[in-house]
Amino acid sequence: MVRRVVTEVIDGRSRVAVDGAAPAGWCDELWVTTPAAPYGTDPADAAPSLEPPAGGTRFRIATLPPDAVMRAALAEQATEGVDAAGFHATKTVDYVYILDGPVELELDDGSVLLQPGDCVVQRGTKHAWRNRNETPIRLLTVMVSAVPNG
Repeated sequence: MVRRVVTEVIDGRSRVAVDGAAPAGWCDELWVTTPAAPYGTDPADAAPSLEPPAGGTRFRIATLPPDAVMRAALAEQATEGVDAAGFHATKTVDYVYILDGPVELELDDGSVLLQPGDCVVQRGTKHAWRNRNETPIRLLTVMVSAVPNG
């Protein structure tokens, strides 16, 4: 479980609005912003999506199972925009911080092995994540839409 603390301003004073478990799924959805809600909303109230809304952001912790488990899941259930090998591209700039590892970032022309503490700026390129470990690993990501609002 990931604990999520969200703040707000009421009557000119800052306070805690939410303190509890982040909505979980294939990843822990921490927060989502839209042009209409620039300070954001609870991801449970937003439409589920790999990408943030146009002009918005998504903040999440993605959990990657071992590569064999991921490939079997992709073969069993199609995910829009993701091929059977896990390759996908989004219209986003992604800031990724490696929490666990090692993990491999695979691109069309090669790959790079990343360790905990490494950072990636993913700029709309086709890629796949490879967890060659026996246990799941986690990536902290902030996805910023590269699609202008409206």
